[in-house]
Amino acid sequence: MSFSEAQTQVASSVLPDTIRLTLAQADEQFKAHNLTVLATQLGINENKAYEIQSQLRVNPAVYVETMPYNQQTKEVLPFRQSSAQQVVQVQQLIRLAGKRNKQLAIARTNTELASDRFYDLLRTLTYQLHTTFYDLYYTRQTLNVYNEEIATLQQTVSLYQQQYSKGNVPLKDLTRLKAYLFSLTTERQQLLSKLIDDQADLTVLLNTNPSVTIQPIIGSGLINQFSVNTLNLSRLFQLADQHRFDLKGYRDLAKQEEQNLSLQRAMAVPDLTLQGTYDRNGSYIPNYFGVGVGINLPVLNKNQGNIQAAKVRIQSSQQTVNAYTLQVDSDVERAYAKAQQTEQLYRTFDQQFNDDFGRLIDGVTTNYKKQNIDVVEFLDFFDSYKSSQVQFAQLQNNRMQSLEEISFAVGTNPFQN
Repeated sequence: MSFSEAQTQVASSVLPDTIRLTLAQADEQFKAHNLTVLATQLGINENKAYEIQSQLRVNPAVYVETMPYNQQTKEVLPFRQSSAQQVVQVQQLIRLAGKRNKQLAIARTNTELASDRFYDLLRTLTYQLHTTFYDLYYTRQTLNVYNEEIATLQQTVSLYQQQYSKGNVPLKDLTRLKAYLFSLTTERQQLLSKLIDDQADLTVLLNTNPSVTIQPIIGSGLINQFSVNTLNLSRLFQLADQHRFDLKGYRDLAKQEEQNLSLQRAMAVPDLTLQGTYDRNGSYIPNYFGVGVGINLPVLNKNQGNIQAAKVRIQSSQQTVNAYTLQVDSDVERAYAKAQQTEQLYRTFDQQFNDDFGRLIDGVTTNYKKQNIDVVEFLDFFDSYKSSQVQFAQLQNNRMQSLEEISFAVGTNPFQN
């Protein structure tokens, strides 16, 4: 079996319980089924309920007083006796200085913060999904190289074992072949462990059955569709300022501190209490009706401490916003620089080289079986072929990972904005 035949056989073998997904399909399934995303999204609805609660007014209070026993009439709870005494009071608290509206503004900002947390989580998990998707795809590509080399080398070792038994080949050649085969098998095992980890991560992210294998599909057009050279750093800074919801979260916290200062100043204004009283027989006249107004006098407590603390928290939150803005700009610049380096290396790599090398190794294998080259040359070509294929797969993976890192740093796909 030639290398090309072995590669075709390995690439076409797909496990029966396999889901074949493109990146776009994986995104759709992730958004629809990821449990962490769904749970965090409910937090937005929870805060909207708190908004409703903050709009509600204070309930009125009712106080009723009556005599439990009339000694003159010998009657228990004498509501119907005209000589009995009852008092009824109704109170309503009126919040002044716009406290209700200010509390509503804080509740609405809390909803915005919940939304910020949701979209930032979506950004983080999407980045994890994409990077794991590419890792799994290129790990499978690398495994194909090892599988085809191991399959071919196993046949060669089997033939040489037979020739050695007949005394036609030296032991040192057979030993070198077996040692290299063992080395390939060990490296392949490490890749299989990485593949299992990536598979498990994708299973959790997509909320699929762990017994189902995920087969990533990446078309050649997708790999070369985008280039970092089409991006502009200043534009990336603008996109990050608009789409980094973790940064927006810090800005919303700063806004909430401003709203809290406004509320604390309003809290220094005392609320008004309106009261209506009915007294049946306890006043100077029967059936007394009275109206009262009550208010605390802001003499000793003017909420000074809370107001001062709110001012300090405004200054602190603004410094945090400034610091995190610098961090976001640094993330964008670093991701852009790394992507440029990876893109430059990728563009200078001769992709035709791997195809030529693949055809060459088939000829080398044939010549070795005919004993036209020795075992050292054969294994040298084998190792060079493996290294070139593995390095090219890793280079493609690094390039796609660097583009995803830009999207993660910016907070959105810069090629679509």
